[in-house]
Amino acid sequence: MGKTRVVNIITDLNIGGAGKVLQNFYSNCSHEDFEHWVILPKGSLLVEILRDKGIRVVAFEHLAAKSFSLKSIGPLIKLLKKIKPDIVHTHACLSGRIAASLCGNVVVMYTRHCVYEPHPIAKSFIGRALGWAVFSMFSDRAIAITPASMKNLTSTGIPGKKVDVLMNGTEPLRRMTEKSRSKTRESYGIKEDEFVFTMLGRLEEIKGHRYFIKAARIVSEKAPKARFLIAGEGNTGNELRKMAMDLGDRIIFAGFIKDVYKVINITDVLVNASYGTEASSLAIIEAMSLGKPVIASDYGGNPYQVEDNVTGLIIPQKDDKALAEAMLRLMKSKNMYGQMSIKSVDVFRERFTAAIMAANIEDIYRKSVKKDV
Repeated sequence: MGKTRVVNIITDLNIGGAGKVLQNFYSNCSHEDFEHWVILPKGSLLVEILRDKGIRVVAFEHLAAKSFSLKSIGPLIKLLKKIKPDIVHTHACLSGRIAASLCGNVVVMYTRHCVYEPHPIAKSFIGRALGWAVFSMFSDRAIAITPASMKNLTSTGIPGKKVDVLMNGTEPLRRMTEKSRSKTRESYGIKEDEFVFTMLGRLEEIKGHRYFIKAARIVSEKAPKARFLIAGEGNTGNELRKMAMDLGDRIIFAGFIKDVYKVINITDVLVNASYGTEASSLAIIEAMSLGKPVIASDYGGNPYQVEDNVTGLIIPQKDDKALAEAMLRLMKSKNMYGQMSIKSVDVFRERFTAAIMAANIEDIYRKSVKKDV
């Protein structure tokens, strides 16, 4: 029996969470059992990265950088008929699902990479019936990257038996030498005896940076050795910088960071204060790979990644006082911090490596083709 031909379709021009997941998958996938293809928009930053991994990449000028484009469907059908895939796996590309379903004799699946509260109409009887109909016409299976994503899907009519929950995985971050770590801390003006809380990600309202800044004010009054680092850029950048002016050099806006591992290496505790779209944070599990405890809001997939009082602390979303209390707890209790640090690495190795994720995805591929869903 020949290889199973799998085509992934992604519409991202920049490298977001879904793009990073694909990179991790292709770094750990099987080339013996599967022939891997990727279709993405011409000009996507992922093109050369994936080609360097030995993947057959089609930079398709007819693929729009959005989920649905009527003009993309016809050209995609022609392209897929040339490739003749056994499976088409899409990421935020409804056009790809429609095109694949119209090709015939192809297993069509997609991954839900985000979490959001569905509109009440989508959860109504009519909305659920429409959701079921659209899914049945254009998809065979769905992958939810957290149980929270699965709840989103099933609440809008997608049959639970057609959804696989598969948590994201990543490569462990490289641990810096003490010399390199000290030099990096020094470059940000951080002293060796200071305790660093870090937020990573784009500066958008739903990421909760304002609650991080409010919590930083509370912590600063009680813990002079605390420092706060925000890495990333986005629409709320100027507003957040103005909001944090009273903190002076206690808070650092590092801007966009290419080598994220350096920032996480100099971090003591990673903070995720999101209250929207957060499904499966790669930053959380990357921090865990280095033994960094995480304080995370109770939104979306966070509670499924961070085990409260084991690998970190879960706090209510939009609650700066609870966040500040959690920060102070981890600063003051070296024993708690040390236990969480050890457990974080253990849990990462047991659940969140890229190799585990890749094996789970391939298992779904095998079952889907065997069952001829």
